[in-house]
Amino acid sequence: MNLDALHEGRIHGDLMFPLSVYQVEKVNDVFFNYHWHEEIEFIYMTEGSASFYIGSSMTELQQGEALLIPSGQLHACYPAGELPAYFHAIVFDSELLSSSAYDVIQSKYIQPWMEQRLILPGVFRSKDSWEQQVRLMLVDMIKQYEEKPLGYELKIKADLLGIFAELLPHGEQSSDLPRSLTQSSKIERIKPALQFMHEHYKERIMIQELAALIAMSEGHFCRFFKAIVKKTPVEYLNFYRVEKAMKCLEDPRIKIIDVASEVGFESPSYFIKTFKALKQMTPSDYRKLIRAPDASSSGIATGSAK
Repeated sequence: MNLDALHEGRIHGDLMFPLSVYQVEKVNDVFFNYHWHEEIEFIYMTEGSASFYIGSSMTELQQGEALLIPSGQLHACYPAGELPAYFHAIVFDSELLSSSAYDVIQSKYIQPWMEQRLILPGVFRSKDSWEQQVRLMLVDMIKQYEEKPLGYELKIKADLLGIFAELLPHGEQSSDLPRSLTQSSKIERIKPALQFMHEHYKERIMIQELAALIAMSEGHFCRFFKAIVKKTPVEYLNFYRVEKAMKCLEDPRIKIIDVASEVGFESPSYFIKTFKALKQMTPSDYRKLIRAPDASSSGIATGSAK
């Protein structure tokens, strides 16, 4: 099994400036599914609201609010309502915060944070002046990246360092490192099960084999999985299969009965029932919708291997 199945392979920026800014809109009622990457990510909710699942916690952002996703964190994002919504994702390599040589910024601030010895605030929504300043710098970074004036890379890096300078006085040294590591290990432990689902969704998958991947009983695994992913294993697998089915349905040459088997549903009727429950329309209705002359495709450019 490829242990990097959930690990994003997308390159953000380039070797000279490893940062990208993306405008993320929902596609098929999802912003992005569970995945992880080595890069650090800031989210700025530009319009509407969305629910972000990071590790074992959920945070709902409203317009003008922001959050920080540390390196390596399993995360996903789903709509929080029916109103239009989109956000900007700023994704960058931690090396962008360092100098060419190992220096005090790396040793005193960045490395302790990456190793969870330094805990920094992760959600920015209050009217406190420092949180307002963080949000203003995020907005400036988005503007600089979109307009790209001369020296925009300097300004973006200055904003990044400025943000972390604002966060530091409100962070704390981890006094409960074992607990922190335990929580982190829970996230790491669930990854093989998700990876297996993503790789073998076309096949029959048994709870027993998923549980065996992480050496748990079936009952314990189901409770553990739901606590982290916020869905039961069956709910998540059905959700993932339906997402894959939507892509297949774009090809009118594939019969719906074949789409069902292609994405792992053994029963076409169960596929149609599940699809309708998740998407509020049948596969046939969806196919008609995307083939309609006035159907518009929602583009998505995102920093998270969605």
